[in-house]
Amino acid sequence: MDPPSHVTFRGVTVLLAAVLGVYCIWLLVAELTRSGVNNLPTDRQSATVAAEQRTRANSAARAGIIRGDLSADAGFTFADLLWGDSSGNSAPAETPDEARGRLDRAVRDAPVRAGVWLLLAGLASRYHWSTPEPVEALKMSYYTGPSELSLMPLRSLVATQLPASDTELQELAVRDLHLLVTRQQKLAVVDAYQAAPPTWKHVIEQGLGQSDPSFVTALHRGAE
Repeated sequence: MDPPSHVTFRGVTVLLAAVLGVYCIWLLVAELTRSGVNNLPTDRQSATVAAEQRTRANSAARAGIIRGDLSADAGFTFADLLWGDSSGNSAPAETPDEARGRLDRAVRDAPVRAGVWLLLAGLASRYHWSTPEPVEALKMSYYTGPSELSLMPLRSLVATQLPASDTELQELAVRDLHLLVTRQQKLAVVDAYQAAPPTWKHVIEQGLGQSDPSFVTALHRGAE
């Protein structure tokens, strides 16, 4: 007959193996249902494509439960709401609420995803959510992804549609615009400038004026 210590060891080993097996199955189910959306779409076309993966992404997020990356991926499939329905129809009432719930879960479980904060800020502004406050959510996108070049064009568009009274937001937005200019993505700066209200146009002109006055002159003339 085996000593009690051996029986205990075998029991613990079997228990650990069972736990590990359940964990592996949990990971596998989530990965098998995972969508191909893993970054925030930053234009209407890619957002429309991502929206087609919404059901699959939500299934993966439900299977993953506490995995913030899967909640973020599911949240990204709602990016089409930033541009609205191209057919001219408004989004179903439950869709923004569903997006908000998914993004709230994502920022709780994956708070370092800059794209999640950016999308949350954009939708909070578009649908006039009381929480989160759009400016504060957008600041979190700057804090968590200060050098994510792929987010900067959309982030600039979202920023310039918010109140220009926040000095810190102005500084963060101008920093992105400086980086876009230095990375030869001036068209994104032009798009943000043209879509901006007069107060933001002034902020952009002041912010870029010292480093690239000729570009600012071209911006101003193009807006006239």
